[in-house]
Amino acid sequence: IMPKVEYSKAKGLVQSTGSGFVMGAESKGADGAADPGVALTVATAAAALSLADGSTIGQLKYFVSTTAADVVVTPATTAGAYATITLTNIGESCVCVWTASGWAVLSRGSGATANAGAVAGLPVLA
Repeated sequence: IMPKVEYSKAKGLVQSTGSGFVMGAESKGADGAADPGVALTVATAAAALSLADGSTIGQLKYFVSTTAADVVVTPATTAGAYATITLTNIGESCVCVWTASGWAVLSRGSGATANAGAVAGLPVLA
């Protein structure tokens, strides 16, 4: 059985009783900055969130919305033609990875049921 391993920005990897892997998380319910050093940002209300540049190539940043209001994420530097990511529905998500040239979008999820190959309802990259 795998022990519970939790990652936190302050302590790194910490082993404890239980099982699974738990990422450090923050909740955002207003405009502000998402911490690139905390793996998961949960948006709980409409917000305009900035995302500073990462510090290490391969650094991952997850965004999940628990609100039906617009959550607009604006990375300082992007690896692509997009400038913002907009989550508009409960359950929408986005995963970014830091590269030498900026934040690249690895995946987007709508949180809704859909047929294979469907892209409708995904977070908007603009």
